[in-house]
Amino acid sequence: MKRFLFSIITLFLFSFNTLKSEEIVFAIKSISNFHMDAKLESPVIYPVDLGKEMVVLDKSNDWLNLLDKKTGLVGWSLGENFSSKKPEGENLSKDYTASFDIFKERVMEMSRSIKEAISVETFLDVKHLGGAAAAVIADDNWFKGRRHANQAFQVYELWKNQNQSPSFLSFRNRSNEEKFIILSGPHRPRYLKSSK
Repeated sequence: MKRFLFSIITLFLFSFNTLKSEEIVFAIKSISNFHMDAKLESPVIYPVDLGKEMVVLDKSNDWLNLLDKKTGLVGWSLGENFSSKKPEGENLSKDYTASFDIFKERVMEMSRSIKEAISVETFLDVKHLGGAAAAVIADDNWFKGRRHANQAFQVYELWKNQNQSPSFLSFRNRSNEEKFIILSGPHRPRYLKSSK
């Protein structure tokens, strides 16, 4: 009988934890920022589009600690910018899709030019992660080169200028493993190595 009760209680607790899902929120303002810290002065990782879905990890005063599942980045935004209900109607924010298409063409052209000039494979593909976030897929050997960081910053500047706002770029190898990211910083872009 004790074993039976123990099994029932364990099953109940397991079911409760399974049902207790992550808290999802949506951006409800056309202009909201995803910050590195819970302060308005902290660097903006990238702007958040109206309707963007995020996962709440923690709350601190008026701030939400959020996870962007598409990029895997964790940051902070003011709670007033989010709601548990997805906003209805048209997305009034910037058309990042058009910006991305132009950016991708420029990166692929840069890659072709480098290959023609010095026979080195650089960028293989560019993927839009949504909003001002994108991923650049590069040849594995490119990451071993001395100039890869300088070229990555050049690509980042193209993306940031195309968006006219703080932006985020993930640089990944052929296996889609993130090697490093570049995002907007307070004075200049930040280069952060992957924790993998």
